[in-house]
Amino acid sequence: MDLGFLVPVVFFVLIGYIVKTISDNKIRKRALENGNLNESIKHLWEKSYSNKPLQNVKWAIIFAGIGLSILVAHIFALAEAVAIGLSAIVVAVALFVYYKMEKKLTK
Repeated sequence: MDLGFLVPVVFFVLIGYIVKTISDNKIRKRALENGNLNESIKHLWEKSYSNKPLQNVKWAIIFAGIGLSILVAHIFALAEAVAIGLSAIVVAVALFVYYKMEKKLTK
């Protein structure tokens, strides 16, 4: 499976994200200089990340699981379809573990 088409897609998404970040920062700077802080630009100062404390742990568990499943697939020379299925199962288990951790800590 040739994934060469992803390079230009990722490139343009990255360029778009950089342009958005730069323009948001310019708008913030102008608003602070002019003192125009109204409700229409309030979203620029809000935090973009979640307030849940275990978000980083969730992603760490997911990526560790994916890495482990790729390692197991490589060691046992599993077929590509089996490796993808194994990765999906590991991600599901990782999300379940995260759910249980969050439920236990929020009681």
